[in-house]
Parts: sequence; structure tokens; C-alpha cells
Amino acid sequence: MDDARNTPRPDVDRLLSSLKPFQRRSVDYVFDRLYGSGADTTTRFLLADEVGLGKTLVAKGLVARAIDRLWNETGRIDIVYICSNPRHRAPEY
Repeated sequence: MDDARNTPRPDVDRLLSSLKPFQRRSVDYVFDRLYGSGADTTTRFLLADEVGLGKTLVAKGLVARAIDRLWNETGRIDIVYICSNPRHRAPEY
């Protein structure tokens, strides 16, 4: 069993239910642009807005949806998230 399968699958519905409606719409829009099948799909996306509107929460929701989509397609899922706000950083071990 590889490392990805030792980690429990994220509960996407629970995570997304904690978002405000505009944050959820942002997650859905970005996800559709990255993983959709339309003519406007892209491999990159920049999310920008005013300070304090929840970009970190939107990113968390997007990562959860991406993991959920890729879960059965690949054995390993690597995610790099750069956050300049030290309050949102994971503790260093």
C-alpha cells in the first residue's frame, strides 16, 4: 500500500459545507476551469480578492475537490501550497 492510501480520503462535502456561498462558488468555478471539459479550461489559475475574504479557505476546498477527483486515478497526489500568512502555515517538525 502506498503513502497516498494510508491517508483517509477527505470528506469534501463536510469541508465545503463550512464555506460561505461566495467561497463555494469560487471553489466550483476554479475547479471547473481546471478539471472541466469546456473550451475555457486551464492548467493555472490565480485567485485574488480583498484581504480577509477567505482565499485560504477557497484553496483548501479546491485541494479537497482535486484530491477527491484524482483519488482513484493516481497512486500519489502531490500538492504544493504557498501561503505568505504565518497564521495559516502548518507547524514545522
